[in-house]
Amino acid sequence: MEYRGFTLDRFQQEAVEYIEQDDSVLIAAPTGTGKTLVADYLTEKVIKSGKEIIYTAPVKALSNQKYREYSALLGKNRVGLVTGDLVINREAPLRIMTTEILRNMLLQGRHEGQPGDGEPMSLPPSHLDRLEAVVIDEIHYMDDPSRGTVWEELLIYLPNDIRVLGLSATLSNLNEL
Repeated sequence: MEYRGFTLDRFQQEAVEYIEQDDSVLIAAPTGTGKTLVADYLTEKVIKSGKEIIYTAPVKALSNQKYREYSALLGKNRVGLVTGDLVINREAPLRIMTTEILRNMLLQGRHEGQPGDGEPMSLPPSHLDRLEAVVIDEIHYMDDPSRGTVWEELLIYLPNDIRVLGLSATLSNLNEL
């Protein structure tokens, strides 16, 4: 199978097959092997369907980098960025943010039952209706004693019908997970 001029490796092909079946996928592969290409595939699929996708990263610097990359790939009108101090194109079908921001949005909605009063960190219920998938980059942080609960809570509070694509280069306990 080819995607964007690349012949996909076996793990990429398998991941795409699961994505086509509307399944969640966990990819644990070394840096530079093409995990992000699978994220790109899922992102394009979701946007073409008229739905929305959120891409999370563990730190703001990586979120900013992904914002630049996806803006170049998809066009700035299709990509948004939500950080603690900056909101760009909040209504974009692809929104990039830190994992903590998404977790906080989900917790806020869970406790209030409705969107915050214009609060940039709120995730209005209408956004959840359109949200089809979440990419969790560096999902191995679940094993981090000081920050892992954020990843766990994100997975717990996401509605069951939202697909997850987890990416990790250093996930050592894949079978247990």
